[in-house]
Amino acid sequence: MDRLLWVDLAAGRTRKTRVPEEWKSCYLGGRGFTSRVLYDLVDAHVDPLSPENVLTVATGPLDGTLSPSSGRFTVGCKSPLTGLLGDANSGGHFGPELRFAGYDAVIIQGRARGPVYLLIDDDHVELRDASHLWGRGVFDTVSALEKAHGSDVKVIAIGQAGENLVPYANIMAAGHNAAGRTGVGAVMGSKNLKAIAVRGSRDIPVADDERFLAKVRECHRKLIADPTYADFSEYGTLILVDIAQASGGLSTRNGQLGLFEHYEDISSHVYQDTYKLASKACFSCILHCKNYARVASGPYQCENMGPEYETMVTLGSRVGVGSLAAILKANQLANDYGLDTISAGTSIAFLMECSQRGLIDERYEWGDADFVIDCLRKIAYRDGIGAFLAKGVKAMSREIPGSEGFALHVKGLELPAFDVRTGKGFALGEAVASRGGDHLRALPNFELLSKTREEGIRWFGSPDCVDPYTENGKVPMVIWHENYGAVCDSAEICKYCTFATYAVMPKDVADLLTFATGRAYSETDLLTIGERIVNVERVFNLRCGMTPDDDTLPKRFLTEGLAEGPAKDVTVDLGRMLPEYYSRRGWTLDGVPTREKIEALGIEVKGVA
Repeated sequence: MDRLLWVDLAAGRTRKTRVPEEWKSCYLGGRGFTSRVLYDLVDAHVDPLSPENVLTVATGPLDGTLSPSSGRFTVGCKSPLTGLLGDANSGGHFGPELRFAGYDAVIIQGRARGPVYLLIDDDHVELRDASHLWGRGVFDTVSALEKAHGSDVKVIAIGQAGENLVPYANIMAAGHNAAGRTGVGAVMGSKNLKAIAVRGSRDIPVADDERFLAKVRECHRKLIADPTYADFSEYGTLILVDIAQASGGLSTRNGQLGLFEHYEDISSHVYQDTYKLASKACFSCILHCKNYARVASGPYQCENMGPEYETMVTLGSRVGVGSLAAILKANQLANDYGLDTISAGTSIAFLMECSQRGLIDERYEWGDADFVIDCLRKIAYRDGIGAFLAKGVKAMSREIPGSEGFALHVKGLELPAFDVRTGKGFALGEAVASRGGDHLRALPNFELLSKTREEGIRWFGSPDCVDPYTENGKVPMVIWHENYGAVCDSAEICKYCTFATYAVMPKDVADLLTFATGRAYSETDLLTIGERIVNVERVFNLRCGMTPDDDTLPKRFLTEGLAEGPAKDVTVDLGRMLPEYYSRRGWTLDGVPTREKIEALGIEVKGVA
């Protein structure tokens, strides 16, 4: 532990250094490390697919311990999709295994002359030829590396989408856990790096075993006692399909509707009763929210992990597909190709709406499952219409006049499944998120969980913050979630423990970190670390050319109300939230962190007001 592994692909060399103490104390690990590497090492004008981009795979200080849901890791780089900060977070077992091998992060620079994979076996590290793996899907790649090095190796890999530099290609862990956003897989492909296989045998030392285990048990008790635990353990994120339909926010036909007429056919209960085989868990997780399913026969026969809620919507209702079997097949193919299902599905939905409105000559019909499945292959190989879809909706809309208002992206990153007209905290969070159209930077579920007005006052000083349909009281709530969310991504704790249940709070994480590392942390310390990470990311994006005008949402959400459902006629008024957000952040009226704010957070001053 406490080591960084530096990989120079062009030279074929590796070296090991200690993690700087300032990184640990000020950024924790995970997302904090990947954002700090970008801030320090990547020039704002670097082409994301050039050798000068840096790809970092980082774990957190709780990875590999018994801390609840601590099996995650973050991959960071400059995004080829947005041209801004890019990162993606994944669960499974790869993050802990990297720590078992003795490394907190792997920092990858340059470009190999030909396809390679990185083998890490404790202290033994080498780059190996991957010519025999290039062109193969994720599943075959993982299987081949397990056969070559033993079934106990943990593998992350890209599929054909990453090899072909699709700007929303992802990196898959063990074939079914996705580091799924901002095109990290394309950056890995641009470096001719097919996979990383790791095996470790070290123990993770814990500073105070007795108090640490007591805290872990306390967190487990709180998680199990939470009212949402049973549903999340039984159905996983698919329970959100039912919740979104009930709230009128199930994104349908590219967000034209919030209610899906075929909802009953893709509900969590149909999945559970018809296709689910088992529940699965990531490392050290009692939630076991992952689902394993099989379509036993027919044209969509498949067997695979998932899908998650986002995939169920973006390859389901958003494109009008009401066949659960077809969605399961599409999910399997997207995982094997290494495609971000949110960006892929949203790009297809955008094309369908362009066809619906007569903005293009070709006819593409809502609900055509076979077309959607074929598009995934074509996107991965940049074949035919897939080459256009592979650009993402921001670039696509530039080529189709009159389509910009329903191009569902923020800063170039396609929007996730939740319709932000049914949650104004989510609307603000996605408008200002540092990696673009992303719900996970803030994830203010507090406004959706039927909290009382008294709880709103107690938590965030406003009774209105619990009402999802008003902009009132949302700014303090979003800022708190952003800061604590950055802590979760850096300690590498799953947000289902924190923002789905609100069972594991900053004081709990501070105790876990203190007892695990021996370094004293308070709740205030952690939220300051989160604020520091948010500001570092903001400054990096401003250096890359982002402006406050980019802190917005698609015109659809700002001017078009839904025709029916609980959110009927509701639109988002960002003008009521953004000025207060900038002010409370300590930024200028133009959304730029002030020199005073940056210096107060101990950040080296680069490109601030």
